[in-house]
Amino acid sequence: MSRKITGILYILSFAILPWLVFSPSINLTTSLAVRLGLFAVLSLIGAYLFRLTWPRYGWAGALLITCLGYTTAYKLSGFIPDVSSYPFSLGWSEGSRYYYASLWLSNLLYGISLPPSVLHPSRYLLQAVPLLIPESSIWLSRFWQVMLWLLTTTLTSYLLVRRLRLSVHGKPLVIILSTLLWGFLFLFQGPVYYHLQLMLILILWGFDSQRFWRSLILVLAASLWAGISRVNWLPVPGLLASALYILEVQARGKPLIRYLVPPAIWAVAGTFTAYASQLAYQSYSGNPQSWFGSSFSSDLLWYRLLPNPTYPMGILLSAILVSLPILGLILLRLVSHWREFHILRLIGLTAILAVLFAGGVIVSVKIGGGSNLHNLDAYLSLLMVIGSYIYFDRFLPDQPAAVKVDGDSLPRSSKPLRTIEALFLAGAIIIPIYFTLSTGGPIPKRDYAAAQVALSAIKTAARQAIDQGGEVLFITQRQLLTFKQIPGIPLVPDDELVFLMEMAMGGNADYLNAFYANISHQRYDLIVSEPLVIQYQGRSHSFGEENDAWVKSVSEPVLCFYEPGVTLESVGVVLYTPRSTPCR
Repeated sequence: MSRKITGILYILSFAILPWLVFSPSINLTTSLAVRLGLFAVLSLIGAYLFRLTWPRYGWAGALLITCLGYTTAYKLSGFIPDVSSYPFSLGWSEGSRYYYASLWLSNLLYGISLPPSVLHPSRYLLQAVPLLIPESSIWLSRFWQVMLWLLTTTLTSYLLVRRLRLSVHGKPLVIILSTLLWGFLFLFQGPVYYHLQLMLILILWGFDSQRFWRSLILVLAASLWAGISRVNWLPVPGLLASALYILEVQARGKPLIRYLVPPAIWAVAGTFTAYASQLAYQSYSGNPQSWFGSSFSSDLLWYRLLPNPTYPMGILLSAILVSLPILGLILLRLVSHWREFHILRLIGLTAILAVLFAGGVIVSVKIGGGSNLHNLDAYLSLLMVIGSYIYFDRFLPDQPAAVKVDGDSLPRSSKPLRTIEALFLAGAIIIPIYFTLSTGGPIPKRDYAAAQVALSAIKTAARQAIDQGGEVLFITQRQLLTFKQIPGIPLVPDDELVFLMEMAMGGNADYLNAFYANISHQRYDLIVSEPLVIQYQGRSHSFGEENDAWVKSVSEPVLCFYEPGVTLESVGVVLYTPRSTPCR
């Protein structure tokens, strides 16, 4: 068989696993064990085809690039269902995201001036881009969001690989590509959201440890973005710059104070700028100050650190599982020559990771979080950068380095250490693969005909309410107004699903009292909502506390003054109308 044919077969083989898992007509791989077994078999076959095509690479390189390549193809395929023209929300909050993006263009889209979102303004600023196109569709916004995920994650991984200068240090192409794919998969373990990765991209692209002012400008620019992103990311641009400086610049031959001044300035100035940006946005947005900072008034559910119904693996175990291989590789790379590095450099890197880990853990246990590792995103990002630098020997020593064999930091005599390192390396590769393959299933079949029937019912009811001089509140499915699926209905900007839930979880009395006043006075002639039920769950259920906050703050008051009118089960929507005899 010619190498051309085996090469074509190898490329085509990337589609096998996604087809078997995501095809609606095949139901053989819903079991994770079956999926992993199939992945292992396909990877061996793929590695064999790779070696037939590129025989200069050994089995290790062939298997490495094939496993990471197959997993990346699987991850990419998982985004296919997310690009859809289906008018209703694909998930609990999916449709809400497009509405909040539209607030940046409220004059254009709704004919009224509305304040932008309190939550995640930088994310919604990015998502607003396709809404600039006249008659923009929900399909385009969904496609754009998928592109944001893929492009930012790929670019972050690429820029890290570029900074590592693997080709300059003689690493073969298969290792360079594998590192790129590994970084892509590693970032999705959180996941690290695309609007946050812009800060990583800016620093990894332009930071120069030898050019203080250039680097300071980049840190300040990234910090301005951090200020309108997420509270636990306020110090990240400065800390990332500091980490790169510590990794790339020797302390030897410099007064200690002089060495520490640049990273200290970047960290302090960056954090201060981010905080100032946050305050400036709060003032600019026009939203009441009491609406901000809900994360500081929300309950902390510490039990979610351990296995629980919301996150069966638990935050701590998952974080340890993701971190341990990389931390192990770091320790093994430094164990034989840690004296070559100034102790303050080692302490600095350790402190950066520790601070970000602690901050991520606290945010993760806040009510509303704790179902994955995305609140540990800052820690995971710095762990990836620091771990990659040290593993690939890009951590510049202060003292003359020990003799290396083929660029390897471990001496030839340390066979036990080499075995342990191989195990940690395997773990660092396998765990992102496992996290990726543990999700996915047949692409859901969406009933577009039923959706159109439901859409028509909502249009009719909403139009009738407006014609009678009333108001219509879309608690959920507000994207139907954004994309003109229901034209001619004035937008009521109050009490959208995501923000209402945030206020309920934070117990914001001012906001909730205003909501209760509107409901008790039956301000709205029609409320479009998900089904509201009064059923408390507690911590024995997934997101039990979140459910209970919603039931107490939303379901109970609404059902006291409104009753179900039309139930649209196919799309998970209920139309509520005022009760003639509300409870008191």
